[in-house]
Amino acid sequence: MAKAFVLTKAGGPENLKMMDFPTPKAKPGDIVADVKLCGVCGTDTHIIYGRLPVPMPHILGHEWFGTVRELGKGVKVDYTGKPLEEGDYIATCLAKCNNCWYCHNLPGRESLCMNMDVVGISTHKATDPPHFWGAFAEHVYIPSHIPVFKFPPGLTEKEMVLVEPMAVATRSFKRAQSGGTDCAYAGEGVDPSQTVVIQGLGPIGQCHTVVNNVYGMTNIIGIDIVPSRLEQAKKMGATEVINMKDYPTVEDRVEKIMELTNGIGADVVIEATGVPAAFSESFKLVRRGGTIVEMGHFTNTGETTVNPHVDFCNKEVNVFGSWGYSKFEYRTAIAVMMKAKKMGIPFGEICAEIAPLEDLPNQIIRQEKKLSPGKIAVRP
Repeated sequence: MAKAFVLTKAGGPENLKMMDFPTPKAKPGDIVADVKLCGVCGTDTHIIYGRLPVPMPHILGHEWFGTVRELGKGVKVDYTGKPLEEGDYIATCLAKCNNCWYCHNLPGRESLCMNMDVVGISTHKATDPPHFWGAFAEHVYIPSHIPVFKFPPGLTEKEMVLVEPMAVATRSFKRAQSGGTDCAYAGEGVDPSQTVVIQGLGPIGQCHTVVNNVYGMTNIIGIDIVPSRLEQAKKMGATEVINMKDYPTVEDRVEKIMELTNGIGADVVIEATGVPAAFSESFKLVRRGGTIVEMGHFTNTGETTVNPHVDFCNKEVNVFGSWGYSKFEYRTAIAVMMKAKKMGIPFGEICAEIAPLEDLPNQIIRQEKKLSPGKIAVRP
């Protein structure tokens, strides 16, 4: 038997119950993994409090990595063709259904799939054998349709557990590039000489800072209100940070951005707070013809307002939504992490705390109240 935390119903962490299930065995084509660490994500709290529906009862946990426990018959390589053996470090990403309109017509936009399957945000209930569909557990069962990625040697546990949020950040960066890097001479796309503003320096915002640093952006400005986050962003590659306590109003922050950009505004603004008012503010921070990537609102946290003429049309602003990632982003994210390691960026520090799995309900509360200085992970 093996243990897993099961969310019996939405409403709060009091509905997380530790349960025992039979230790899974891998069927042909499938993999069973031992969970090493699983990050506590804001998406988990949204699900637990009922802001994002999933089948109930449910085993959550999607920001995970682990080791291969058992390879089902016929499994020899990961998604990229690297050979797999028992004991290898692996992670998984979302799987599209290949049947819906979006999978047929926009195959590269996998996060638009209407029936996607993700470890920890699964189409399966916890009561569906072999039960281990999420990583807040001792094991994860990986069916053959879920892409598996093997980690290269050299990454620490605290680094590997960040692969999922790092993939979110690489996807956002590529959305900003949608104007075309070959058009950077015309001010379109993303060019290292341009200025990127990152609103919100929680774990996702820190990952965005790392990604922009690795991609060569030379002017990275981070905005937050927590001093420890601002200091950490400098270590991740931010060239300037703005403390909202020192610049408490939108007008104050706009004035500071204008000061730092010679009165032009930011070329790219990445909204990573999940606060609706921050999205409105991004239109004030971005330059005319600039780019906004809205990726912070993974769930519905409310509404905000923009002036269609002043903020949008007259400025000819490019606005891109970015929700999740495709399987291709895991390959990119792992490469970014390896490059960041070579550059000496201490990105493993984004994972600030490791707690025992048994303490998950308390860690969910701490995540919701933002009591940790960074990413919280739990260990079975």
